[in-house]
Amino acid sequence: MSTHLAVIATLALALLFSPETLVLGLVVASDKVVPKQATFAFSSGALVGIAFATGIGVGIAALTGAAAASSAHSTSWPGFVVRLLIAVALLAIGIRRALGAIRHKPIADVSKPERQRRKLPAKLVERFPGLDPKTDLPARQRITRAALAGFTICGLHPKVFPIAIAAGHQILQIGDRGERTLGAVVFAVIAVIPAIAPTVIEFVRPGAAVRIKEGYEQIMKAHGRWIVAVLLLAAAAYVGHGAFEHMPGH
Repeated sequence: MSTHLAVIATLALALLFSPETLVLGLVVASDKVVPKQATFAFSSGALVGIAFATGIGVGIAALTGAAAASSAHSTSWPGFVVRLLIAVALLAIGIRRALGAIRHKPIADVSKPERQRRKLPAKLVERFPGLDPKTDLPARQRITRAALAGFTICGLHPKVFPIAIAAGHQILQIGDRGERTLGAVVFAVIAVIPAIAPTVIEFVRPGAAVRIKEGYEQIMKAHGRWIVAVLLLAAAAYVGHGAFEHMPGH
């Protein structure tokens, strides 16, 4: 149990220190029309996104028999393949974070025009102009856009959702129901901080999002990527070792 809990906490910390969620949330908090409502919608969407991705991990673990295999010496071949794929995904994200730190690459900021052109194809933005963060929309559509942005960044982003899937898979491998609940609570408490932080900031210090975003980006550019890289590489090593340790016929 202690090892499972440590891995779950490691994955939650990787989400905590992943800059994408908080940076985008602070961009949303700088909305000039409905900052509080938009930020609250972003946080709500982000929480749903985390639950969605984590639920996928739990579902995959259930379908491949991870819960039943938690007390067994070996698992099924589908269970082995899933564990191996999760380890590879965590390894790939960890390596990418490390490379970004080595090259001192700027943190992705969808509020900057050059980032928008790179991430949002011109034809897509032309067809759905509301996808552009700079598009002037009515209040209700701004709130909807913020909620969708929160869900997307936490539930679908390729640097975020595999971590939540891995956590959900890891949670279901805990055999004892009470300990499994504790693991889920530990993950949830840590992982949701970047999702709800923009709302807390906007309600406590209205208008401070831009200043906080700039300072946060400087800190994360210098240290955050290394922290996330180390956390993910450690989690990948554990999950990969566990996959081969419980490989069928081993």
